[in-house]
Amino acid sequence: MAWYYWVVIIGFLAIMYIMLIVRQRKQEKQSKQIMESFKVGDKVITHIGIYGKIKKIYNTTFGKVCVLEIGNTNKIEFELDMRYIAGIDEKTLVADEPETKATEEKPAEDTKTEQLEKASQPEEQEKPQEKQPKKKK
Repeated sequence: MAWYYWVVIIGFLAIMYIMLIVRQRKQEKQSKQIMESFKVGDKVITHIGIYGKIKKIYNTTFGKVCVLEIGNTNKIEFELDMRYIAGIDEKTLVADEPETKATEEKPAEDTKTEQLEKASQPEEQEKPQEKQPKKKK
């Protein structure tokens, strides 16, 4: 009966090992797709928190390398391994996009004081007036 326990334990360990390998391969495939999706001109953020713009991408013997440009007035360019790019900077994507007509047609939002005034006015106006019973003479 002792051999049965060893079979169960070894089987359980084999299943866990296979599950870990499948998950790791899936993550590697996903990160490879993300790394290949970067192109020149993308505004990105690195894993250490540096925001920059990709100026050039080229291959080396160790993998892909990009030239990253940082700074507004004094632009600095440095080479960075593509594996250290965390992703595309979504804040700059939203800020750089031109405004569409749909956003221009929306009415301007009220300020907080105007919202408070509007909120207090309907309450006063919408109160139903209680009918006073007629007095009999």
